[in-house]
Amino acid sequence: MFKVDSIKKSFKDKAVLKAVSFTIEKGDKIALLGGNGAGKTTLLKIISGQIHADFGEISTRLDYQTEVGMMPQGDVLIDDLKVSDLVTLKAKMNQLSLTSIADVLSQVSLQNFKNYSVGDLSGGQKRRLSLLLTILNLPKLIFLDEPTTGMDLESVDNFWNLLENDAFTSLIVTHDFNQIDRFFTKVFILKNGEIVADKSVAAIHESGKTIEQYYRQNIEKEKQL
Repeated sequence: MFKVDSIKKSFKDKAVLKAVSFTIEKGDKIALLGGNGAGKTTLLKIISGQIHADFGEISTRLDYQTEVGMMPQGDVLIDDLKVSDLVTLKAKMNQLSLTSIADVLSQVSLQNFKNYSVGDLSGGQKRRLSLLLTILNLPKLIFLDEPTTGMDLESVDNFWNLLENDAFTSLIVTHDFNQIDRFFTKVFILKNGEIVADKSVAAIHESGKTIEQYYRQNIEKEKQL
């Protein structure tokens, strides 16, 4: 469905990504884990086309415009527009017919904010709006970078329930370990620009570990090398 092959990226003399490779299959729900500076956001920026890799390639038969959804770490919104107008604009760009803006906004608990200016929303509300715009056209594959940052606990729960109910194939940068145990099917750990672990959640649980224990074990192992 989607293949990343030997991606390398350096900024000045610092190698941020070192031959990163992985494959995403239909139905995968992948948690991409890693500390600050591991290269997670750089990798997603390359996947989205915001920056170019120095080496390697990305291959997929999916249409980036209609079948791939991207939610970056920073919200890319138009602050001067009303919430309803921004959703309508996104729908028109994707040739979607929406019967009720309020019903659409209710998916992310923003139905009472449809006439607010986007710039007047809180940080958590903007994250929810960004999520809605990402999944509005029901893409076949979504990439989300720290999607629950700034959300309150209720919004975080609603976020995971929404993704679970809609069954998106996804790769998500997150450290919400409780949800990784419940929601995801696979874990990638990115450390110093390399994938140091790639394992199914089921296999991790069968070994008697939680995802947090598995993550900490691999991070500590890398520190000792």
